[in-house]
Amino acid sequence: MKIIRKYILGSFALLVLIVPVSCKREFLEIVPKGQTIAITTADYEKILNANYLVTQFTACVYEGDEMAALQPYFNNMDGSDLLRQQRLFKYEARVYNAADLPSEITGETNYIRKLYLFNKVINEVMDSKGGSEEQKRALLAEARTGRAICNFMFLSDFTKPYNAATADTDLGIPNLTVADVNQKDFKRGTLQAGYDQVISDLTESLPHLGALTHRRKISRLAAEFYLSRVYIAMNNFAAARTHLDAAFLEVQKAQIPMKLYDYTVVLDPENPGAAESWFPEGVLGLNNVPIAANNTEIIYNINAGWFQFQAVNAFVFSPQTAALYAPTDRRLNLYSPFKLFTTTAYPLGMRRRNTDFFNGINVGPSLPDLYLMRAECKARANDLSGAVADLEVLRAKRIAGTAALVPSGIASNQKDLVKFILDERIREFAITGLRWLDMRRLSVDPVYSNHIDFTHMIYGPNGVVTATYQLKPERFALKFGERMLNENKGLEENP
Repeated sequence: MKIIRKYILGSFALLVLIVPVSCKREFLEIVPKGQTIAITTADYEKILNANYLVTQFTACVYEGDEMAALQPYFNNMDGSDLLRQQRLFKYEARVYNAADLPSEITGETNYIRKLYLFNKVINEVMDSKGGSEEQKRALLAEARTGRAICNFMFLSDFTKPYNAATADTDLGIPNLTVADVNQKDFKRGTLQAGYDQVISDLTESLPHLGALTHRRKISRLAAEFYLSRVYIAMNNFAAARTHLDAAFLEVQKAQIPMKLYDYTVVLDPENPGAAESWFPEGVLGLNNVPIAANNTEIIYNINAGWFQFQAVNAFVFSPQTAALYAPTDRRLNLYSPFKLFTTTAYPLGMRRRNTDFFNGINVGPSLPDLYLMRAECKARANDLSGAVADLEVLRAKRIAGTAALVPSGIASNQKDLVKFILDERIREFAITGLRWLDMRRLSVDPVYSNHIDFTHMIYGPNGVVTATYQLKPERFALKFGERMLNENKGLEENP
């Protein structure tokens, strides 16, 4: 695949910058032509430390059914990336022009570049100089976990939702397991093979991963989280529950603070300026939201950068999403009811995201997601009291007063409780892209597929719908596009 070869070359160049090189002639003569210059175990650790997953995992931000768009801002967006956002929102088959390449593959911080560097560590670290066997196996485990995360992103963007009945024949992704810029075999495997590879990498890494020490370092907690997320994507809730329980045990072992923020305190507009408050609000959003490295809810920081001034007012959460929030739900204060730089309110309760403009949206492992995933697994297994307990731990930190309690009628009904949890996920993760991952798995769920709204709406300034766009099942997978196909003979396109 020429394109993938081209863009992993960029990773090779980055590697050269990361690992210092001696210029002695004898060194150049010793290192075989075509090989990179990482030698010691410490060199490979530097590669991993520089390779945390700030990534272009952004397509899903514009595809979730919690989203709406507003005119005239939507039509006034200009530029190739903004055009991409419009097309993603409209669920168009063509996201890129014929001469363009998918930014998911070619972006500066995309998961293909990351795959190359993770594969380099995987293939070489055990032969590195100077480190102990234990150190090398720990680095190998970090790299394999990183590769699994990248491949799960690749699967989530370019393949159909996982369906056990068809996964053995559905198209998956190329099996990228070597760090070779001359690799030419990029035939797509099956969807089952892709998920099997992700699970294998994560499972085999677990024994060699350590406790959480930094939010940009892969830990056993991060791997347990991702095994849970992957199994939920496969609608295997029993397997996910096992790893969720293990993840909560790892939370207790963390060597850095891990706790939920109390939004009834930090996002209380009646108490601005308090030591723990995230108010007063700045021009572009809340001033004091902790950066990822210090955010006690984040397990492993994976950003989906999304901010562009021209798009701020164009994308909001929908009136249907607005109706999901109780009036005392402090999560609403993470979203602005006003158009940027104005005091003009959006119609019908719609709001834009007003935080994380420059730090990106965290879409990686987090404590809130752990609680919500385990609550769903418990509810689906008919452990209703356990599900409610996990839910209310989170809701008590988000909603003021008795509204934080799960209504008794919902708490005692399995289907209603699962739907309530799915709605809670929207309330917690609106305009992050995580709803799209839920939509993918729910689309093949025999019981809860009706929890998806397959229609995106564009509203005028007065709140009147001006256009609607329908999500077709095949659009759960992005198309590679003409240029990608033309430059990579044998690559099979999505429908």
